[in-house]
Amino acid sequence: MQDQQTDSMSKPTDIASVFRQYSPFLLRYLSSRLGSEAEAHDLAQEAYLRLLRVPDLEIIEKPEAYLFRISANLANEFLLKRAKSGDTVDFDGLEDTGGISDEAQFEQQIEVRSSVRRLDSILDTLPPLYRTVLLMRKRDGYSHREIAERLKISTHRVHRCLKKALAKCRSEWPET
Repeated sequence: MQDQQTDSMSKPTDIASVFRQYSPFLLRYLSSRLGSEAEAHDLAQEAYLRLLRVPDLEIIEKPEAYLFRISANLANEFLLKRAKSGDTVDFDGLEDTGGISDEAQFEQQIEVRSSVRRLDSILDTLPPLYRTVLLMRKRDGYSHREIAERLKISTHRVHRCLKKALAKCRSEWPET
């Protein structure tokens, strides 16, 4: 009985430390995916609530990777709902100038969005650690040493994960 009380009391502390350590990264990640800081805060809160619901946090080897996986899933669900509701393109706000430059600009925006969705789907196939390392390096601009310190892994492992993640992305990216 005493052990059960100790375990249940230590769980919030572990999650609290994960929150303190990774909250800024998680918010940056979600803000970049969603394009909205307010929505990022809402989804981050939901991610932490889902992490709190895990009955035995000890079975999760890397709580930060698990947290980012939850967040990625929440962001994907959110973006999918937003796309289905038609909120991604405001057709009423587009002016009908008939100019080729407007059409070309619109097509370019569609291509960029398609590329972003394709990249997201490729990133979703990566193991959580590879994805986290890749995003921290390419999106957030951290050095290998900084990533190693934050994730508590060796710089050699950071380099290896980054190399494998980039190789996977290159192999999956459609040639044009």
